[in-house]
Amino acid sequence: MDKIWLIIQREYLTRVKKKSFLVMTILGPLLFGGLILGAVFLSSKDEIYQRVLISDPQGWIIEKEVLEPQLAGIERNLFKNSDHLNYDFRKANVDALNEIKSGAYTIVVEVTGDSYGDGKCVMTYAKVPSLKMQQSIQENIESSFEKYRVDKYGLKWTDYQAIKQQVDFTMRNAEKPEENTMVNLKAGIGFSFAIFIYLFILLYGVQVMRGVIEEKTNRIIEVIISSVKPFQLMMGKVIGIGMVGLTQFVIWVLLTSVISAVGIGSYREKLTNDMMANALVMQPDKGSGVNTVISQEALEKSLKLQAENEKGNEALEAISSIPWVDVILSFLFFFIGGYLLYASLFAAVGAAVDSETDTQQFMMPITLPLIFGYLVSFMMIENPEGNLGTIFALIPLTSPIVMMVKTAIGVSIGLKLLSMGILTLAFIFFTWLAGRIYRVGILMYGKKATYKELWKWIRYSG
Repeated sequence: MDKIWLIIQREYLTRVKKKSFLVMTILGPLLFGGLILGAVFLSSKDEIYQRVLISDPQGWIIEKEVLEPQLAGIERNLFKNSDHLNYDFRKANVDALNEIKSGAYTIVVEVTGDSYGDGKCVMTYAKVPSLKMQQSIQENIESSFEKYRVDKYGLKWTDYQAIKQQVDFTMRNAEKPEENTMVNLKAGIGFSFAIFIYLFILLYGVQVMRGVIEEKTNRIIEVIISSVKPFQLMMGKVIGIGMVGLTQFVIWVLLTSVISAVGIGSYREKLTNDMMANALVMQPDKGSGVNTVISQEALEKSLKLQAENEKGNEALEAISSIPWVDVILSFLFFFIGGYLLYASLFAAVGAAVDSETDTQQFMMPITLPLIFGYLVSFMMIENPEGNLGTIFALIPLTSPIVMMVKTAIGVSIGLKLLSMGILTLAFIFFTWLAGRIYRVGILMYGKKATYKELWKWIRYSG
C-alpha cells in the first residue's frame, strides 16, 4: 500500500506542478465561458445582409401591413427593416430567378391567392438565410395570413387574440404535487454533468494510456517493475491521474459557482425591473384622472413580457428544486467509479502496445459504450423517464453518464443503489481483468498484440 501511495504522489505532483495544469485550472472556466459568449456574439454579427422582395398579387400584405400604417402615421408591427434585413413589396407576380440573378434582391417570397388559405409560399434565395432570419420572415407572413382570415370572417383582431390562447401545462408529479417539475430542464442540467463525466473519462483515461506507453517505450518501466508489482504501478497511476482531475474539477466548481451566482443575481434583477416596467405600463394616469389609452401592440408586448417573466421564475424554481446534494454526491460516485473502470482499461491498452498508433484496434470497444451512453443521455432530455434510460442506467459501461440525468429528474433509491452496486462489481472485475493484461503486456516489446494474445495474457497464471 505504501508503494501505491508513493506512485500516486509522483503521478499527482508531477502533473499538478505543470504550468499547463495551473493555466487550464484557473482560466479553464473563464476561457470556456468566453468561447461560448464569443461564439454567440460572432454568430449574431455574422448575419448576411438580405434584401427581401414579397410578391403579393392579392395585395393584402401591402395594403394592411405597409400602406395602412403609413397613412395612419404609425410604425407598422410587422415587416420592420433592420441592419440585416430590408423588405420590399410588389402587388404582382414576379420572376423570382431573374430578380435574384439581377442582384436586385437576395430573397424572393412568392405569395399566391392559395397561400392565404394553405399557408404555402415559395422562398427563392441567393444565399441560404439563417434560421433566425427564416423564422422572422415566416412569422411576419403567418401573422398577416391570420389577420386576413380574421377579416374575411368578419371578426375583430382583439376578439381573435382573446380566443386564440395557447395551452400552457403546469406539470405536477402525483407523488410530489408540491414540487416544481420542469422535467426537461432538470434533465438538461443532469446532461451537463453527464457531459463532464464523458469528457473527463476520455481526457484523463487517454492520459493514463499515454503515460503507460511513454514509460514502456523509454524502458523506464523495467526499473520501476524491479521495485513494485505491475498491479501496484497500474493502480497508482490510475488513482494519481484521477486525483489530478478531481482537483481540477473542485476548483472549476468553486469558480463556476461564483460566476453562476453573479449571473443568476443579475437575471433576477432584470426580471424585477421588467416586472416593474410592466406594472407601470398597466397603471392608469392618476394625474389626469383618466386611464391611459394603451395600444393593442403595447398590451400584447406587456402580456408577452409578463409570460416570459413567469417562465423565467418557473425555470429558477425548477433549478432550485433539483436535489443538489443528491446530484453532487451521485456525481462524485459515478465520476470516480466510471473513471476508475475506464482508466484501468486504458492502462491495459497502453501496456499492450508499443506506440499510440497501435491503440486504434483496442480503443473502439472502449469508447463505443461511452459514446452510446452520451447519446442515450441526450435522448433522455426529450423523454426523461423512458425505459431506455432505465436500462442503460444499470449497464456499468454507460451508467456513469446516464445516471446523472436520472438523478437530476429524480430516481428511486432502489434503482440508484442497484446501479451503484453493479458499477462497483464491474469496476472490481475490469480492474482485475486489466491487471492481468497489464502485468504481462508492460514488459512485451516488438510484437503487436492481438485479441487472441490478450486472452492468453488474461489466462496466464505465472
